[in-house]
Amino acid sequence: MPVAYSREAMSQGTVADEGSLNKIFRLMANEQRRYVLYYLHEVDTATELENIALQITAWRREKPTDDVTEMELEQTMARLRNVDLPKLANAGVVEYDSRTEMARFREPSRLFGLFLLLAARVERPLSENSN
Repeated sequence: MPVAYSREAMSQGTVADEGSLNKIFRLMANEQRRYVLYYLHEVDTATELENIALQITAWRREKPTDDVTEMELEQTMARLRNVDLPKLANAGVVEYDSRTEMARFREPSRLFGLFLLLAARVERPLSENSN
């Protein structure tokens, strides 16, 4: 059943602000990108690529960070460096400096924030697989 939103809420930019649903769904369609967003939102500070990759790899492989191999870490770092972080930065939800390999979460549109919160509650990688 479709959800009805008030004209007032829509005119205030609380429902359909900054971008379309298609943009949000494309960004969040990839598990690794969602995990990056969950992690950066949770740490709430600029974080080194290697630290992001370590936690993301552990969550995706469902194992402790101490058990992540160097090869697994390098594969995740390469994808983050070349695909996921630039894509998230271009969308404006992450700040990423490729020179220093540091990334941080940017406050997204309200609609994107709601989808991120909902997705995190469904997947909950932070509470299930973190060290």
